[in-house]
Amino acid sequence: MTELVVLVFERDAARTSELDKALKAAGYGVRVFSDATALLAEATQRPPSLVVLDLDLPHSEGPSLLKTLHDVAPGLAVVTETAKPTVEGAVEAMRRGAYNYISKHGPVAHAIDIIGRALEKERMEIEAREKARERKIRTFDNPGSLAEIDSILSRHHYSDSMLIAYLQDIQKDLRYLPQDALRFVARRINVSLPRLYGIATFYKSFSFRPRGRHTVHVCLGTACHVRGGARLLESFERMLGIPTGETTYDDRFSLESVRCVGCCGLAPVFMVDGHFYGKMTQEKIPQIVNRYE
Repeated sequence: MTELVVLVFERDAARTSELDKALKAAGYGVRVFSDATALLAEATQRPPSLVVLDLDLPHSEGPSLLKTLHDVAPGLAVVTETAKPTVEGAVEAMRRGAYNYISKHGPVAHAIDIIGRALEKERMEIEAREKARERKIRTFDNPGSLAEIDSILSRHHYSDSMLIAYLQDIQKDLRYLPQDALRFVARRINVSLPRLYGIATFYKSFSFRPRGRHTVHVCLGTACHVRGGARLLESFERMLGIPTGETTYDDRFSLESVRCVGCCGLAPVFMVDGHFYGKMTQEKIPQIVNRYE
């Protein structure tokens, strides 16, 4: 199960300590911030499950920061806190995108209860996405997939000597190898299912999980490693919100590491859909990622 992470932006040190201890005791991951720029960067590059935001910042910066958070991460739940709660303040906070508006004078348990309800909604949405992904692993996205696979088999004359070619073409069309596809191929050309699974698990290029529309390969060969390849990979993980080897929930990107791509003079290097990007820095990653829809 994915860990639910809460970002805490609170200028009161005692309140910060209370929230930090209570949230961790409840089983959530917690990251504390005191700088607005760092908070916004974290919210966009490594999206959390929820933000606790202190509205009592100097020069009315609290409401402005709330609106900015809502603009850069529209679906992010933000629980706002204030030492001077008012009806007008609550209305303004909700208008600017707050999930809830609470008083700091209340017990921390009350805040944890509100945060917990918001996070439970997030947990259910994550579980729904994971279940949908598991269903997708086993089945096809559309009824036409069987006809597409049969067309692939036909191109190779239904020969049982072309198993790797079948699997390559199926993965190219569907972006992964659904279990139903392997069963269909096994029945159609009269080979054993274990034989197909053996081939599909032997070659790393095959995947039983849906791959993204775009695949990012970050080189970790010697030259790239020495020149910061590992830092590039970490930046991709933060920006995409996934570990290496996984695919984003919107199926936009899959992230992989490779040993060497043969461009040592351009290190550090990464590829997107086979297109090389050399002499890269972490700062250049967002503008390149944004080119791919």
